[in-house]
Amino acid sequence: MPLILDQPMSDMDSGLTNRDFEGDFFRIGDTVAIVKPDVSTVNIAFGTMNTRATGGRGIDATLYSNKDARLAPTNVEFDKNLMSIDKYTKYAFYVSDLQKLEGKWSYESGNLDLHAQEIRKRHNLETAQMIINNAITPGAEALLATAQVETLGSTPASPIVVADGDALYEKVIVKIFAKLYDKGAITADGKITYGSNSQETKDTYGQIFLPTDLYTELLVSKYLQDRSTVAADEKVKTGVVKTVMGLDVAIEPALNPDAERHVTIANAGEGVVAIVAGTRNLITKAGKVLPPEKLRSREYFADEFHGMEIYGKKIVEPKAGVCVFVKVGE
Repeated sequence: MPLILDQPMSDMDSGLTNRDFEGDFFRIGDTVAIVKPDVSTVNIAFGTMNTRATGGRGIDATLYSNKDARLAPTNVEFDKNLMSIDKYTKYAFYVSDLQKLEGKWSYESGNLDLHAQEIRKRHNLETAQMIINNAITPGAEALLATAQVETLGSTPASPIVVADGDALYEKVIVKIFAKLYDKGAITADGKITYGSNSQETKDTYGQIFLPTDLYTELLVSKYLQDRSTVAADEKVKTGVVKTVMGLDVAIEPALNPDAERHVTIANAGEGVVAIVAGTRNLITKAGKVLPPEKLRSREYFADEFHGMEIYGKKIVEPKAGVCVFVKVGE
C-alpha cells in the first residue's frame, strides 16, 4: 500500500484546551457547571493610623475611635455558567467480506486509526476557528457574551503590517508574550484555588502557533541569526525554532488561507493571516468518546463500524489567549 502524504498539523486542540471541568454527563443536551468567584466582590480596606504621643499613654483615644470599628463584611459572589454538551462527531465505515478474504491488511484497525486521525485534524481546525471567530466578534464561541481574546488592536480589515521577520518579532511576538504575562496567563503566581471539588488547573505553559509563511520569516530574522548560540545552530541544522520568548513555537498550516485545510477569516483583506497563542486555560472541553460498535450490514456482505464522540467546547478564560491578525508587506 502506498504511503499517504497529507497536510501536517500542530496539536492546537491539546495545546489550548483543558478538560478540567469534564464532570458527569450522559447524553447530548446535558450541561457542565463552571463556577468561578467574582474577585470584584472581595472587600478590603487600607488606611493609616493617625497617632500622636499622649504623655506616654499611647494612641489618643479620640483619634483612634474610628479605626477601631470592624470592616463591614460582604459576601463573595460566585458566577455559575453552564456549558452545554451540544456537539458531536460521528464516523462510520464498512469492511467487506471480500476484503477480508484477501487478508493483505488489517482493514478494521487501519480504518479506525485513519478516522481517528481525521477527527483529530478537524478538532485542531475547530479550535483555531473558534479563537479567530472570538477575536473578530466578542462573545463568539465563548461561555460569556462579552469575552474576547486579546488582539493587540488588530482586526482582519486593519491588521498589523510587518515588513519581515525582525518586525514580526518586535511588533507581534514580544507583545504577545507581554500580554500573556500581564494578564497572569504564563506566570506561576496569581493562582487562586478553593481546593475542593473539580477545578481548573493553572497551566503556565504558553504556546504560539504560526502560519507557515510567518514561521519562515521568523527563521531568517536577526534575532535567530545574529548570534552564536546552541539555539541558533540548531535552527540552522534542523530549520526548527522550538521556543521564542519562552513560548513554544509550532507551525499550523491551517492558519494559511491557501492551505488545503484552512480557517476562514471574515472580512480579511488579501494576505491577512492569524497568529494564535495562549495556554490550556483558554478553552474548556468536556466530552466522551463512545466505543466503536460493530454491526453486520443489512445492505452489503460486510461488517459495519460506527463510532461517536459527544462534547461541549467553549472559550472560558479569554485572558489566556491571543489572536493577532498580521500581513507581511511594506
